[in-house]
Amino acid sequence: MNWRHLELIRERWKGRLVVKGIMAKEDACIVQDIGVDGIVVSNHGGRQLDGTVSPLRVLPTIADAMGGSIPVMMDGGIRRGSDVLKAIALGATFVFVGRPFVYVAAIGGEAGVSHAIDILLSEISRNMGLLGINALGDLKANRLMRLNDGRSG
Repeated sequence: MNWRHLELIRERWKGRLVVKGIMAKEDACIVQDIGVDGIVVSNHGGRQLDGTVSPLRVLPTIADAMGGSIPVMMDGGIRRGSDVLKAIALGATFVFVGRPFVYVAAIGGEAGVSHAIDILLSEISRNMGLLGINALGDLKANRLMRLNDGRSG
């Protein structure tokens, strides 16, 4: 597949179109010009290209290139509330959290997933308080220096 295929899809599909797997600002600009409604910065879990860079590392450049014109979402590497906040601070409009919920669903079913959601929400809320913010819109990259949960990155 190539960009012409995406152009054909856009011509034929008048609904919302989001492209997942963007890992470079150049590609983000191409799909924006084609007319997509949003992008997902994702390396697909690194499964296809196990040596690829983390989506979090390329997110700021891509978000800056989009300049708020379309939603820039991020998928991959999100394991806890502080990861969600880091992605939003670096320009994500929305953050997907998948793998932790798949794992807990396999072990704890629906009750386990509900508990994991509660934990994630609690982590986000606590970390926002520690950062001195009350709304995600107040979260900017300069706050990341305060966001330290004991891990590097």
